[in-house]
Amino acid sequence: MVLAEFIHPSLADFEFEKTSVKLKLIFFSFVFFCCVYVVSTVLSAVLKPYRILRMKEKIFWHLAIVRAVYGLFCIVIGIWALFIDTELEKDVVYATTPTSHFAMSITVGFFIFECSMLMWSDIYYKQFNVLLNLHHWISLIGYSLLIYLGSTHYFGCRGLVLEMSTPFSCLCWTLLKCDLAQTFLWKANQFFLVHTFHLRSVVECSMWYHTYLNWDRIWSAMPTAMFISFYLQLFLVTFIMTPFWTYKKTVQMINPVDWNFEDANKNKSENGGIKKE
Repeated sequence: MVLAEFIHPSLADFEFEKTSVKLKLIFFSFVFFCCVYVVSTVLSAVLKPYRILRMKEKIFWHLAIVRAVYGLFCIVIGIWALFIDTELEKDVVYATTPTSHFAMSITVGFFIFECSMLMWSDIYYKQFNVLLNLHHWISLIGYSLLIYLGSTHYFGCRGLVLEMSTPFSCLCWTLLKCDLAQTFLWKANQFFLVHTFHLRSVVECSMWYHTYLNWDRIWSAMPTAMFISFYLQLFLVTFIMTPFWTYKKTVQMINPVDWNFEDANKNKSENGGIKKE
């Protein structure tokens, strides 16, 4: 089944092996996520909770919306790769499809946007989130290598489903900023968020299992740069990132606090719920 045909019929006929086609899709992806960011600034202006946020928090708000959009895209592609696709599993190292090419290009465009915003924010606000930067920069390098080498689309597409937690995580943060942490919606969202991290661990373990099943092919054929990049990130998300984020979100479900802006939380308490610029 060619999922790309459902996204747009012409995608099934794209010559994805051409560098020019890949670059155009990456550029389109980057521009698209920039547009989502801009649209969110316009639409969010009507919300009172948004208007009283500091500029740093407003930027994070818009990034959360962009990440949520990308997360929904990843859920669709990831489910297709896990439960529907039959072509990529024929060769876990070099098999590709129009859908996988499209998904990988969109992903690189997103991470170019994300890493650019992270770098600008870190420099401007003089802050640095180690895990977030590590995850996004390694992802950008890994997916760029994947496109350049035409390898590992099987794991690359399946790995996108790990972003299943992103829309719930973004909704969690925006609801916190709207002072809705005691509502049923926030609690239900947090419940699903924690369980998406549990499912992430299942997917990560399955990727290790499929590595075991296809080890001879992977060891003999996967390009060295791709091997190092992919398994470095798989190791980090399996044993460090996902367990840490699972713990943090479980604690947050019980104690709804925004750790990203603890100084803002303090100002809010001291000023009767109004944040100052």
